[in-house]
Amino acid sequence: MFKKLAKTSPLIPIIFIIALIACWIELDLYAPSFPQIMHHFETNEQAIQWTLSLNFLGFFLSSLFCGPLADGFGRRPILVTGSIIFALGSIVCVFAPSMEILMLGRFIQGMGVSAPVTICMAVIADIYQGDRQVRLLSIMNSTVTMVMAAAPIAGVFLTEYFGWRSNFVVIAIGAFLGTFLIGFFIPETHEKDKRQPFEIKQLFMGYVQLLKCKSFMLLTLSLCFMTAAYFVFIGIIPLLFMEKLGVDINSYALYQGSGVGLFAILSLCVPTVMSKFNVDKLMRASMIVSLASGISLGLLGIFAADHPQSITILMCCYIVGLVLPCCVVFAQAMDMFPPLRASASSLMQSLRMLTMALATYLAGFFYDGSFMPIGIVIMSLIVMAFPMAMSVIGRRNLASLQPSTGAFH
Repeated sequence: MFKKLAKTSPLIPIIFIIALIACWIELDLYAPSFPQIMHHFETNEQAIQWTLSLNFLGFFLSSLFCGPLADGFGRRPILVTGSIIFALGSIVCVFAPSMEILMLGRFIQGMGVSAPVTICMAVIADIYQGDRQVRLLSIMNSTVTMVMAAAPIAGVFLTEYFGWRSNFVVIAIGAFLGTFLIGFFIPETHEKDKRQPFEIKQLFMGYVQLLKCKSFMLLTLSLCFMTAAYFVFIGIIPLLFMEKLGVDINSYALYQGSGVGLFAILSLCVPTVMSKFNVDKLMRASMIVSLASGISLGLLGIFAADHPQSITILMCCYIVGLVLPCCVVFAQAMDMFPPLRASASSLMQSLRMLTMALATYLAGFFYDGSFMPIGIVIMSLIVMAFPMAMSVIGRRNLASLQPSTGAFH
């Protein structure tokens, strides 16, 4: 009934964008409803943070296997299976009768969402290489993040008029739509003669090969810490702004949407900027901006009174430094091991989610109703990321990183 698209079809990235929207808006869409969920289940801030940490943990555990399975059995079956699990987890969240079941649903969502998030990138890497791959990833990132910028506003509307469960209804609809499009239209891009046999030993050896590559790990961990800092902000700020600082829900949507919108706009500019300037110099500048704004956020939390505008402005400065690494580092790291692209993508995503789970847990554990613990966690993550990224950029041209770079591994 439905014909698979050709591998070179321009519709493939469009389908992935549609599918990934549901995957990436799940946090931004339901974040405005954190206070309502907390009051509905008569729970506390720490329980709300568990809905984030368990989601990230589920993603971490699942993504360790998604990539190797996709390298061994092909991209399509793993993509479809993960998309179905994500949709089912969303249904659990819609009908959750208790906080514990909501946490379970969020964990199932994380287990399922790892497949489309991880393997979509591997499919793009199968089809496109070099600058075109980076450009396409940048366009996909910016398109998805533009929708993410609107997600808090949509979440505010849904929460106010239909209640917090309506956010998960929208996510479930998007998840089922993504499953349908992937299942019926996306072709297999990983040919049988290129597949790596799936064995536990082979899985272990593949990850060992990746973990032993020093340049790969430095790039990966730096990106993990940088993105974790952003999600710590997204995860705690709804409670701080609305519950403690008295920000109304509509103003909160503008605060959160401004940062995500800025990321989207800057992502669109990345291909043009990369074509005109040296990538290594741009990366150094981005890391310096990230470090300066991260330290400023920490100092703001320690020494200054909490103020929504100043916190948001500094976070937007941090986002300016975050955009280029997000667009460049992921593509460069995957291209270091062409036969293990899906495994490399899985390892990067799993480590990123593990870092985010631990960081949001720590921020939630130490959260005392002020910005101070949030700022300190963000500052600590950036301080750790900075020397890792700079050591790679400083020693070797980022565009020429290969797995056979000798002693640097």
